[in-house]
Amino acid sequence: MLKKRVVLFVVTSLLIGLASTSFAAPVVDPVKVGLSKDLIYFVFPDRYLNGDVSNDSFPGYDPKDTAFFHGGDLKGLTGTCSDGDNGLARIKKLGFTAVWVTPLVVQQKPTPYGAGYHGYWGVDFLNIDPHLGTKADLVAFAACAKKLNLKLILDIVTNHTGDVISYNDKTAFLSSDLLNAKNPAWLNDLSNYHNVGPMSNCWGDGPCIQTGDFFGLDDLATEKPVVYNGWADVYGQWIKDYGISGFRVDTARHVDDEFFKNWSPQINAAAKSVGIDNFTIFGEVWDVNPINLMNYVRRNKIQTVLDFPFQRTAAEFAAGYSDATVVENLFAYDDLYTTAKSDASNLVTFLGNHDMGRAAKIIESKRINKASELLPRTLLGHALMYLTRGIPTVYYGDEVGMIGTGSGSDQLARQDMFSTKVGIWKTEARVGSNPIGTGDAFSITDSHPIANYLKVLAALRGSNPGLANSSMQVRYAKDELLVISKKDESENREYLVAFNSSTKAIKAAINTATSTGGWKALLGKPAFSNKGEVVTITVPALSTVVLKANKGIDKTDVKVGKLTSKMDFLTGYYETKAAVTSKDLLKVKFFARTAADKPWMSLGTDTNSPYIVYIDPLEFADQKLELRAEVINSKGKKYELPYTSLTIPAP
Repeated sequence: MLKKRVVLFVVTSLLIGLASTSFAAPVVDPVKVGLSKDLIYFVFPDRYLNGDVSNDSFPGYDPKDTAFFHGGDLKGLTGTCSDGDNGLARIKKLGFTAVWVTPLVVQQKPTPYGAGYHGYWGVDFLNIDPHLGTKADLVAFAACAKKLNLKLILDIVTNHTGDVISYNDKTAFLSSDLLNAKNPAWLNDLSNYHNVGPMSNCWGDGPCIQTGDFFGLDDLATEKPVVYNGWADVYGQWIKDYGISGFRVDTARHVDDEFFKNWSPQINAAAKSVGIDNFTIFGEVWDVNPINLMNYVRRNKIQTVLDFPFQRTAAEFAAGYSDATVVENLFAYDDLYTTAKSDASNLVTFLGNHDMGRAAKIIESKRINKASELLPRTLLGHALMYLTRGIPTVYYGDEVGMIGTGSGSDQLARQDMFSTKVGIWKTEARVGSNPIGTGDAFSITDSHPIANYLKVLAALRGSNPGLANSSMQVRYAKDELLVISKKDESENREYLVAFNSSTKAIKAAINTATSTGGWKALLGKPAFSNKGEVVTITVPALSTVVLKANKGIDKTDVKVGKLTSKMDFLTGYYETKAAVTSKDLLKVKFFARTAADKPWMSLGTDTNSPYIVYIDPLEFADQKLELRAEVINSKGKKYELPYTSLTIPAP
C-alpha cells in the first residue's frame, strides 16, 4: 500500500519534545470547492424532454438514429418549475442539488454519419444551438434552477472546436465556405491551431496527446494567450449571463500544461464579479491511476477532476469482482491530493457516464452474477458513491434502470427519457423495471427502486451532514466487507457505514472512537451490539447499513511519535508522515518554512490515518525545509510533533 512503502530517502529528525503548539500556525484557507456538498445530476438536454417541437425542424434531427438530435431541449428540461413536473422539479425531487448539462453551444453542420447532439462539436461559442432553444430559454432555465435552489454546471470545451479545418497532405486549410464558420472571430485564424493531424499519429513537435486532433476535431493551441484569454472572455460571459456555478471541462488532459494556470484565475474573477465566490472547475482527465491524476490537480492546477479511479474501483467492488481491500487501497491514495488548497473530498465521483456506459451496464460487465443480483449491486454502488468522500454524480437515466445494448457505451448509453423512436431502446433490458416499449421514463420514476433509493440516500445526507463528504476513516476492509467511520464536526458524532458485496451476511467487530451511549441504525437492517468502543455488526447480503452514535466521540487519547519525510519512489514526491496513534478521527495539519525567519506555509490537512502529505520537489527545488505537524483531536486538544528538516536537491 502507498502509505507503507520502504524508506528510500531519510531526513534528519530534530527532537524538541512534546508540548502544546509552540509555533504560530498560519490560518489555513478552506480547501472545499463550491460543489463539495452537492449531489450532481448529469443530463443530455437533447435526450431528456422535448418541450418545443418547433426547433425539431433544423438539420440533424432524426429521432430514430442514435447519432442525431432527438428533440429534447431547454424548455423540456426546465418544465413548468412546479412540483409534479418532469423538468427541473423532478430532478430536485430526486434529491439532487446541482444539474450538469452537456455543452449548449452551436454545433457544426451535421454529416451523413451524425450530428452534434452531445454538444462537443462546437463552432459558435457565443450562442445556443437552435436544436436546444434560445438564449431566452436558457435564461428561463437558469431562473427555474435558482428558484429550486439548484446549481447549474455547464460542460465546456477548450481543447478543440468542431471539425472545420481540412488538410492537403500536411498543410491545413479552410474551404472558402468555412472561412468564417466559427464564433468568436479568433477561432477562424488557422495560426491558433496546432494543425498537426490526428492525435494517434501527429507530425508536429510536442506530445501528440496535447497537439493532435482529438477524433478529427480541430485542436487549439491552448498555450497561446489569444486562445486562453479568448476562452476566458467567452466562458466568463456565460457565467455573467446565466449564473453558472461550475464548469466541467471536457478533454482537460489534452490542453497545454499551463492552460489552467492562465485561464482559471480569469474565470474565477468573472464569477466573483457577479457574486459567485466559490466557482468550481472540474476537468475530465480519463486516467484510472491516481498517481497520474493527482498531477493534473497539483501541477497543472485544475481545481479538481472527475475521479476515474473511484469509478473503476467502486464498480468492481459492487459487482463482487474485487474485495474491500481494493477500495481501502484506493482511499489510501487520497493523500496524494492533499495540499493547502485541495484534498480528495473535492473529487467528482461517478459510476457511469455518456462515454463508458451506464452504471448498471458496467457493474453487470465486471463479473458474471445472477440476474437477480444486478439491482442490489447497483444500489450498493450508488451507496458507496453517496456515503464515501467525493462529489457524487448520477448520469441521467441510471435512476430508472437504463442499462444499454451491446457495448452499452457512447451512443448506446444516451437513451431518450421521453418515448423513444429508437427500436433497440424500446426492447433493451432495464434493471428494476421492464423494457420501456412505447412508454417514457418519467412514468416509472416514482415507483422505480433505484430512484427511490437515491431519494433515501439524499435525504440521509441532508439530515446527517456528517455523511455528506465529511472526513472518513476506513475501520475494516476484509473480503467483501468495507466499514468506514465518518464524523459530524458540529455534533462530534461518529457514524459507521458498512458495505457488503457478498451474497451472504457478514459479521464483524469494528473498533470505533465512541464507547458510551450505544448506536442507532439509520439505513438498512443490521444486527448490532457494542461493548465499549467495539461494535459488532452483521451486515445483510448485498447491502449498505449506516449506524450513528447516540453520544459524542470520547476515545480521544493521542500518542504522538515522530514526523518523518522520505522520497516516494512511485510519485517522485516526498512522503511526509506524522506518526500518530489514536482511535479518534483526528485532524493533522502539516506546515513548512524555508528558513527560521520565514513564515510557515500550510502543506495541507489530513483527516484519515495514516496521516501523510506529499511534498512536490518542484515547488521547493534546491531548498532546505523545516517541517512541522499539529494534531487536533475531537475535543479540540492540540499536540505538536517534533519537527523535521528536509533538503530537496535541484532537479
